[in-house]
Amino acid sequence: MIFTVIFSLLFNLNTNAETVVETYHVVHVKGKIQNMTTKKPLRRGMKIKSSDNLKLSKGSKAVMIGARRGRFILSTKRAKKKGNEFYAFVKDVVSPLKKNAKASTRGAEDTDVESLKGYFGDTDFAIIGDKVAFNLNLSRYPLSKTKLLVCRYEHNGRVINKKLPFEGNTVTFDRNRVFKKNDQTINPDDVSNIEIYYFNRSNRSSRKEASFNVVFVNSEELKSELSELMNIYDKDKTLDDNAKYGHAYTYVRDVHAKFFDEKVFKKWLKSNEFISTTKVKFTPKKSEE
Repeated sequence: MIFTVIFSLLFNLNTNAETVVETYHVVHVKGKIQNMTTKKPLRRGMKIKSSDNLKLSKGSKAVMIGARRGRFILSTKRAKKKGNEFYAFVKDVVSPLKKNAKASTRGAEDTDVESLKGYFGDTDFAIIGDKVAFNLNLSRYPLSKTKLLVCRYEHNGRVINKKLPFEGNTVTFDRNRVFKKNDQTINPDDVSNIEIYYFNRSNRSSRKEASFNVVFVNSEELKSELSELMNIYDKDKTLDDNAKYGHAYTYVRDVHAKFFDEKVFKKWLKSNEFISTTKVKFTPKKSEE
Protein backbone atom coordinates (compact mmCIF):
# COMPACT_ATOMS: atom_id res chain seq x y z
CA MET A 1 0.00 0.00 0.00
CA ILE A 2 2.79 2.41 0.96
CA PHE A 3 4.73 1.50 -2.20
CA THR A 4 1.64 2.19 -4.30
CA VAL A 5 1.18 5.64 -2.75
CA ILE A 6 4.87 6.56 -3.24
CA PHE A 7 4.83 5.35 -6.85
CA SER A 8 1.67 7.37 -7.50
CA LEU A 9 3.26 10.53 -6.07
CA LEU A 10 6.44 10.09 -8.11
CA PHE A 11 4.44 9.48 -11.27
CA ASN A 12 2.39 12.63 -10.71
CA LEU A 13 5.55 14.68 -10.02
CA ASN A 14 7.21 13.45 -13.24
CA THR A 15 4.06 14.08 -15.25
CA ASN A 16 3.77 17.62 -13.90
CA ALA A 17 7.46 18.31 -14.67
CA GLU A 18 6.98 17.19 -18.26
CA THR A 19 3.91 19.36 -18.71
CA VAL A 20 5.39 22.56 -17.29
CA VAL A 21 4.58 25.40 -19.68
CA GLU A 22 7.47 27.80 -20.20
CA THR A 23 6.93 31.43 -21.21
CA TYR A 24 9.27 33.27 -23.57
CA HIS A 25 9.71 37.00 -24.25
CA VAL A 26 10.03 37.71 -27.98
CA VAL A 27 12.82 40.18 -28.80
CA HIS A 28 13.33 39.62 -32.54
CA VAL A 29 11.15 38.32 -35.39
CA LYS A 30 12.11 37.67 -39.01
CA GLY A 31 9.47 36.64 -41.53
CA LYS A 32 5.86 35.76 -40.79
CA ILE A 33 4.95 33.68 -37.75
CA GLN A 34 1.30 33.27 -36.76
CA ASN A 35 0.39 32.13 -33.25
CA MET A 36 -2.57 29.85 -34.01
CA THR A 37 -3.38 29.57 -30.30
CA THR A 38 -3.89 33.30 -29.75
CA LYS A 39 -4.81 34.06 -33.40
CA LYS A 40 -2.17 36.82 -33.48
CA PRO A 41 1.01 37.32 -35.54
CA LEU A 42 4.22 37.10 -33.54
CA ARG A 43 5.71 40.53 -32.79
CA ARG A 44 8.61 41.85 -30.75
CA GLY A 45 7.57 42.51 -27.15
CA MET A 46 5.01 39.70 -27.03
CA LYS A 47 5.09 36.68 -24.76
CA ILE A 48 4.71 33.18 -26.15
CA LYS A 49 4.15 29.85 -24.39
CA SER A 50 5.90 26.58 -25.11
CA SER A 51 2.46 25.01 -25.63
CA ASP A 52 1.37 27.51 -28.32
CA ASN A 53 0.77 26.24 -31.85
CA LEU A 54 2.46 28.14 -34.70
CA LYS A 55 2.26 28.65 -38.45
CA LEU A 56 5.56 29.81 -39.94
CA SER A 57 6.56 31.06 -43.36
CA LYS A 58 9.68 29.69 -45.06
CA GLY A 59 12.88 31.15 -43.59
CA SER A 60 11.14 32.77 -40.63
CA LYS A 61 12.66 32.77 -37.17
CA ALA A 62 12.31 34.44 -33.79
CA VAL A 63 14.71 35.09 -30.92
CA MET A 64 13.29 34.81 -27.43
CA ILE A 65 14.38 34.93 -23.82
CA GLY A 66 13.24 32.18 -21.49
CA ALA A 67 12.48 33.26 -17.96
CA ARG A 68 14.63 30.44 -16.55
CA ARG A 69 17.16 29.41 -19.18
CA GLY A 70 18.34 32.35 -21.30
CA ARG A 71 18.16 33.04 -25.05
CA PHE A 72 16.44 30.75 -27.53
CA ILE A 73 15.87 30.70 -31.27
CA LEU A 74 12.68 29.49 -32.91
CA SER A 75 12.92 28.28 -36.52
CA THR A 76 11.30 25.96 -39.05
CA LYS A 77 14.02 23.28 -38.89
CA ARG A 78 11.89 20.76 -36.98
CA ALA A 79 8.44 21.95 -38.08
CA LYS A 80 6.06 19.98 -40.31
CA LYS A 81 5.74 21.39 -43.80
CA LYS A 82 2.34 21.75 -45.45
CA GLY A 83 2.52 23.42 -48.83
CA ASN A 84 4.62 26.58 -48.48
CA GLU A 85 4.10 26.88 -44.72
CA PHE A 86 5.29 25.13 -41.58
CA TYR A 87 3.33 24.09 -38.49
CA ALA A 88 4.58 23.18 -35.02
CA PHE A 89 4.23 23.68 -31.29
CA VAL A 90 6.76 26.11 -29.80
CA LYS A 91 8.32 23.41 -27.61
CA ASP A 92 9.12 21.34 -30.71
CA VAL A 93 10.95 24.02 -32.71
CA VAL A 94 12.72 26.12 -30.07
CA SER A 95 16.37 25.53 -29.21
CA PRO A 96 19.05 27.38 -27.18
CA LEU A 97 21.16 29.85 -29.13
CA LYS A 98 24.64 28.47 -29.76
CA LYS A 99 27.21 30.13 -27.54
CA ASN A 100 29.84 32.01 -29.49
CA ALA A 101 31.57 33.97 -26.78
CA LYS A 102 35.10 33.31 -27.99
CA ALA A 103 34.42 35.05 -31.30
CA SER A 104 36.06 38.42 -30.88
CA THR A 105 34.79 41.55 -32.57
CA ARG A 106 37.05 43.99 -34.37
CA GLY A 107 37.97 47.59 -33.65
CA ALA A 108 37.72 47.05 -29.90
CA GLU A 109 40.76 49.10 -29.02
CA ASP A 110 41.74 52.62 -30.04
CA THR A 111 44.23 51.29 -32.56
CA ASP A 112 44.27 51.50 -36.33
CA VAL A 113 43.22 48.49 -38.36
CA GLU A 114 46.27 46.47 -39.34
CA SER A 115 44.43 43.56 -40.96
CA LEU A 116 41.29 43.95 -43.07
CA LYS A 117 40.69 40.22 -42.81
CA GLY A 118 40.87 40.52 -39.05
CA TYR A 119 38.53 43.53 -39.04
CA PHE A 120 35.76 42.21 -41.31
CA GLY A 121 36.17 38.56 -40.36
CA ASP A 122 35.39 35.64 -42.63
CA THR A 123 31.62 35.20 -42.15
CA ASP A 124 29.06 37.94 -41.44
CA PHE A 125 30.01 41.53 -40.60
CA ALA A 126 27.29 43.75 -39.10
CA ILE A 127 26.95 47.46 -39.80
CA ILE A 128 24.46 49.43 -37.70
CA GLY A 129 22.71 51.86 -40.01
CA ASP A 130 24.04 52.46 -43.52
CA LYS A 131 27.78 52.87 -43.02
CA VAL A 132 30.81 52.32 -40.86
CA ALA A 133 34.06 54.30 -40.76
CA PHE A 134 37.32 52.84 -39.49
CA ASN A 135 40.92 54.03 -39.16
CA LEU A 136 43.47 52.16 -41.25
CA ASN A 137 47.11 51.64 -40.35
CA LEU A 138 48.85 53.56 -43.15
CA SER A 139 52.12 51.73 -42.61
CA ARG A 140 50.33 48.52 -43.54
CA TYR A 141 48.01 50.08 -46.13
CA PRO A 142 49.34 53.36 -47.59
CA LEU A 143 46.50 55.35 -49.18
CA SER A 144 46.78 57.86 -52.01
CA LYS A 145 45.32 58.65 -55.45
CA THR A 146 47.07 55.57 -56.80
CA LYS A 147 46.80 53.27 -53.76
CA LEU A 148 43.32 52.55 -52.50
CA LEU A 149 40.82 49.95 -51.32
CA VAL A 150 38.34 48.48 -53.78
CA CYS A 151 35.18 46.56 -52.90
CA ARG A 152 34.22 43.80 -55.37
CA TYR A 153 31.16 41.56 -55.66
CA GLU A 154 28.93 39.87 -58.22
CA HIS A 155 25.32 40.82 -58.96
CA ASN A 156 23.18 39.26 -61.70
CA GLY A 157 26.27 37.74 -63.28
CA ARG A 158 28.19 41.03 -63.39
CA VAL A 159 31.32 41.88 -61.42
CA ILE A 160 30.97 45.25 -59.71
CA ASN A 161 33.94 47.21 -58.36
CA LYS A 162 33.57 50.16 -55.98
CA LYS A 163 36.30 52.35 -54.51
CA LEU A 164 36.05 52.89 -50.77
CA PRO A 165 36.42 56.63 -50.06
CA PHE A 166 38.95 57.78 -47.48
CA GLU A 167 40.07 60.94 -45.74
CA GLY A 168 43.45 60.76 -44.09
CA ASN A 169 43.48 57.22 -42.72
CA THR A 170 39.71 57.00 -42.20
CA VAL A 171 37.98 54.66 -44.67
CA THR A 172 34.20 54.50 -45.06
CA PHE A 173 32.12 51.51 -46.13
CA ASP A 174 28.81 53.12 -47.18
CA ARG A 175 25.81 51.08 -48.30
CA ASN A 176 24.53 53.93 -50.50
CA ARG A 177 27.83 54.05 -52.37
CA VAL A 178 28.85 50.39 -52.50
CA PHE A 179 25.48 49.00 -53.52
CA LYS A 180 24.65 51.29 -56.41
CA LYS A 181 25.30 50.86 -60.13
CA ASN A 182 24.29 53.38 -62.81
CA ASP A 183 22.03 55.19 -60.31
CA GLN A 184 20.22 51.94 -59.53
CA THR A 185 20.19 50.63 -55.97
CA ILE A 186 21.26 47.02 -55.37
CA ASN A 187 19.78 45.04 -52.50
CA PRO A 188 22.68 43.82 -50.28
CA ASP A 189 20.64 40.69 -49.52
CA ASP A 190 21.10 39.69 -53.18
CA VAL A 191 24.88 39.71 -52.75
CA SER A 192 26.37 36.68 -51.02
CA ASN A 193 30.02 37.66 -50.81
CA ILE A 194 32.03 40.88 -50.58
CA GLU A 195 35.75 41.05 -51.34
CA ILE A 196 38.10 43.88 -50.41
CA TYR A 197 41.22 44.42 -52.53
CA TYR A 198 44.21 46.68 -51.97
CA PHE A 199 44.77 48.18 -55.42
CA ASN A 200 47.81 49.97 -56.85
CA ARG A 201 46.96 51.96 -59.98
CA SER A 202 50.59 52.61 -60.84
CA ASN A 203 51.37 49.01 -61.72
CA ARG A 204 47.77 47.71 -61.93
CA SER A 205 48.42 45.22 -59.15
CA SER A 206 45.83 44.09 -56.61
CA ARG A 207 45.83 41.96 -53.47
CA LYS A 208 42.74 40.45 -51.88
CA GLU A 209 42.56 41.40 -48.21
CA ALA A 210 39.13 40.25 -47.01
CA SER A 211 36.11 38.16 -48.00
CA PHE A 212 32.86 38.32 -46.02
CA ASN A 213 29.10 38.85 -46.09
CA VAL A 214 27.76 42.22 -44.95
CA VAL A 215 24.65 42.56 -42.78
CA PHE A 216 23.04 45.99 -42.39
CA VAL A 217 21.14 46.30 -39.11
CA ASN A 218 18.40 48.92 -38.95
CA SER A 219 19.39 51.32 -36.17
CA GLU A 220 15.84 52.03 -34.93
CA GLU A 221 14.88 48.35 -34.95
CA LEU A 222 18.01 47.43 -33.02
CA LYS A 223 17.26 50.18 -30.52
CA SER A 224 13.78 48.72 -29.96
CA GLU A 225 15.15 45.18 -29.69
CA LEU A 226 17.76 46.14 -27.11
CA SER A 227 15.23 48.20 -25.15
CA GLU A 228 13.03 45.11 -24.93
CA LEU A 229 16.04 43.04 -23.96
CA MET A 230 17.10 45.41 -21.16
CA ASN A 231 13.56 45.60 -19.80
CA ILE A 232 13.64 41.82 -19.37
CA TYR A 233 17.12 41.57 -17.87
CA ASP A 234 17.04 44.74 -15.78
CA LYS A 235 13.70 44.50 -14.00
CA ASP A 236 15.18 45.62 -10.69
CA LYS A 237 17.45 48.26 -12.30
CA THR A 238 20.53 46.56 -10.87
CA LEU A 239 22.63 46.02 -14.00
CA ASP A 240 25.81 48.06 -14.27
CA ASP A 241 27.26 49.27 -17.59
CA ASN A 242 29.43 46.18 -18.06
CA ALA A 243 26.46 43.86 -17.58
CA LYS A 244 24.30 45.87 -19.97
CA TYR A 245 27.08 45.88 -22.53
CA GLY A 246 27.49 42.13 -22.14
CA HIS A 247 23.81 41.53 -22.93
CA ALA A 248 23.88 43.89 -25.92
CA TYR A 249 27.17 42.44 -27.20
CA THR A 250 26.01 38.82 -27.10
CA TYR A 251 22.62 39.71 -28.59
CA VAL A 252 24.09 41.41 -31.68
CA ARG A 253 26.70 38.68 -32.10
CA ASP A 254 24.23 35.81 -31.77
CA VAL A 255 21.30 37.34 -33.67
CA HIS A 256 22.78 39.56 -36.37
CA ALA A 257 26.44 38.81 -37.14
CA LYS A 258 29.56 37.26 -35.67
CA PHE A 259 31.76 40.28 -36.44
CA PHE A 260 31.20 44.02 -35.95
CA ASP A 261 33.17 47.09 -34.96
CA GLU A 262 33.05 47.00 -31.18
CA LYS A 263 34.39 50.53 -30.77
CA VAL A 264 31.66 51.93 -33.03
CA PHE A 265 29.06 49.78 -31.26
CA LYS A 266 30.03 51.16 -27.84
CA LYS A 267 29.62 54.71 -29.08
CA TRP A 268 26.22 53.82 -30.58
CA LEU A 269 25.07 52.31 -27.28
CA LYS A 270 26.19 55.38 -25.33
CA SER A 271 24.50 57.80 -27.75
CA ASN A 272 21.27 55.83 -27.36
CA GLU A 273 21.63 55.85 -23.54
CA PHE A 274 22.00 52.10 -23.06
CA ILE A 275 25.32 52.67 -21.27
CA SER A 276 26.81 55.78 -19.68
CA THR A 277 30.42 55.18 -20.72
CA THR A 278 32.30 53.49 -23.56
CA LYS A 279 34.88 52.16 -21.09
CA VAL A 280 33.12 48.81 -20.85
CA LYS A 281 34.25 45.30 -21.64
CA PHE A 282 32.50 42.04 -22.43
CA THR A 283 33.64 39.14 -20.27
CA PRO A 284 32.07 35.77 -21.18
CA LYS A 285 30.59 33.65 -18.41
CA LYS A 286 32.04 30.20 -17.81
CA SER A 287 28.88 28.69 -19.33
CA GLU A 288 29.62 30.56 -22.56
CA GLU A 289 33.27 29.54 -22.92
